[in-house]
Amino acid sequence: MDQQSPPDAEHAGRVAWITHVKRLHRNKRMLGFAGIVLGAAMLVWWKLDPTVPNWAMLASLGVLAASWVVFIYVIVARWQWVKANPYIAHK
Repeated sequence: MDQQSPPDAEHAGRVAWITHVKRLHRNKRMLGFAGIVLGAAMLVWWKLDPTVPNWAMLASLGVLAASWVVFIYVIVARWQWVKANPYIAHK
């Protein structure tokens, strides 16, 4: 019989810590992703349709830049949290 033993407390603690790190700033990360998609769509719209005004290109570049700034902020903030709260195995 191939039965799996239930995860021990160490494994459960490690999984909980990793899950917490992954959930840090989740809304900001999703907002950044949506902004990147929106900015790229606006840029493609401007590029493919000659009737679109030039402000659409500038707006799309602004949205893309702001979205990438949010992404970079999330990466740095999560890194800082991990440095300040390292996983410590409890024995």
